[in-house]
Amino acid sequence: GLVLCLLAAVCVGETGLAQAATAPRRSGVYWTGLSREQKTDLVLGIFDGFNLNENILGITLKNEYTICSDIMESIMRQSDAYFADMTAGSIVTALDGFYAERKNKNIPISWGVWVVVRKNRRDPTLPEFLEELRNLYP
Repeated sequence: GLVLCLLAAVCVGETGLAQAATAPRRSGVYWTGLSREQKTDLVLGIFDGFNLNENILGITLKNEYTICSDIMESIMRQSDAYFADMTAGSIVTALDGFYAERKNKNIPISWGVWVVVRKNRRDPTLPEFLEELRNLYP
């Protein structure tokens, strides 16, 4: 499961996104300079990070906040559903298309991944979310 991405989208409000906009980031400009192999390695690294964070969060919630266990399991199931048919290779290809649009060049890759998997799932809220990202990362 890739709960971090879903948690970020569910729990991070406008203020959180604005704060994230000021953090150092690897954006589409960085992405376009990578080889296909480097892009795939980067996406696999993002997956590893998601899994590590999910494991840490799961342990913390079970040890400290047992009442959250059901919520955590539900979020993990929903997160898994978003990424279910998206391989690292398909995400790389989708990100190549995403960053081919000039409006997206400054959006961090971590958010780009979330955009392409939501697009793949035909998420109806994606246009608003993408517009917000484009405003934060002009």
